[in-house]
Amino acid sequence: MTIKEALETVVEKCPDEYARIYAKAGLELGGSDEAEIVSSGAGVEIKHKVTGKVMIGKELKVQILYILSNVRIWRGEEARETKKILKAFAC
Repeated sequence: MTIKEALETVVEKCPDEYARIYAKAGLELGGSDEAEIVSSGAGVEIKHKVTGKVMIGKELKVQILYILSNVRIWRGEEARETKKILKAFAC
């Protein structure tokens, strides 16, 4: 599972509204579902295809920490796998 797939899984399946909102914001970057994960010298970035805006480094890690703080009640195998991916990226 990639970081983008993990964020999409949170948006689609997590019962916590705030986790879904933060994950969607991380993917959308300004109101479009056109986002792509890009690797660069700065690490992993989420780039908005339409505007070219990029959420990288600390900004992306903080967004993921917001998500992680709200997915605590989510249970099951898919939840565990998704949380594992998000935690690995946030560290």
